[in-house]
Amino acid sequence: MVEKEGIIREWKKREYFEKPSTIKNRKKKAMIRKQAKKLRKTENHRR
Repeated sequence: MVEKEGIIREWKKREYFEKPSTIKNRKKKAMIRKQAKKLRKTENHRR
């Protein structure tokens, strides 16, 4: 129940200060990983 609401994740995220540039880089890397995963899935379906 608590995990579904994201409370623990939110608490861990705010546990220490993160520079805005670090946040931006982390989100950018996450987006790249997400797109790569999506691309892999679509490639597997084409075969």
